[in-house]
Amino acid sequence: MNANHLWKTSIIVVVLVSIFLAIFLFYKPSDFQSDTSTDSVSYTVPKTVRYNFTVKNKTNQLIEKAQFWTYAPVAQNSTQKVTNIKATLPYELTVDETGNQVLSFVIENLPPYGNKVLTITTELLFAEASNPQKKPLLDSFLVSERFVEVAHPKITSLAQKMLGTDPMLTSKSTYQWVADNIQYAGYINDDRGALYALNKKKGDCTEYMYLFVALMRANGIPARGVGGYVYPHNAILKSRDYHNWAEVYIDGAWRLVDPQNRVFMEQSTSYVAMRIISASEKNPLANTHRFLHSDNGIVVTMN
Repeated sequence: MNANHLWKTSIIVVVLVSIFLAIFLFYKPSDFQSDTSTDSVSYTVPKTVRYNFTVKNKTNQLIEKAQFWTYAPVAQNSTQKVTNIKATLPYELTVDETGNQVLSFVIENLPPYGNKVLTITTELLFAEASNPQKKPLLDSFLVSERFVEVAHPKITSLAQKMLGTDPMLTSKSTYQWVADNIQYAGYINDDRGALYALNKKKGDCTEYMYLFVALMRANGIPARGVGGYVYPHNAILKSRDYHNWAEVYIDGAWRLVDPQNRVFMEQSTSYVAMRIISASEKNPLANTHRFLHSDNGIVVTMN
């Protein structure tokens, strides 16, 4: 090898080494990874849920057209993902900014005293641990709203006692306090809220949920309420089994907390989320828990 060729080879080696060092020194590992999103994480546990409604004409007149709205399971969160929705009547699907899915049905030509049965079947995949999501808009999950009295002195005072050295410890101590100090009072028809739960030291699953959410927000940690059902396997959803729990946003994922059932960030494959509860909900059902209809002449029951 002559000197000239050796010199050119040396230059090439130096350039390649320089490029490698530049990449090593100035690029972070995340620069080599795809964007973290819910499309790339693991949902591996399948489940099918079915639920039925009976729509009855309670009048002696033909009802030509009535509109009916209900939820399908939340499209996707850190632990569940809907893969298919089927219904026995045509529907329109609306998805709001929190992932709530609303099915809109038009029921035509319902005869006097007649009824129509509507069946909805959804297929889902669940994750055994909370998966990261692209950072959502969290502002609405940090502030006061109806039933979540974040700024009330009693809430802020108690929240200070729960404050730990990191969000996970704060979540754990808050969960433990709510689970230990609130007495289950059986089903309550009307929502009472966080302050009621704190003052009365009792409530149903909704009050447990609201109090936990309020205390977390008072400590600057995003939290939200969730409505749905708890079934470990495939199921036919029953209205009587409707349940509320909470989610807290830590380390890029929403994590399940159910103080009433003493479940802390586990059993995620059993929880079917039907509705993310938020003051910013923008869908036809608004604050309705399960379903809504437009005609006073009909009665709807969830079977």
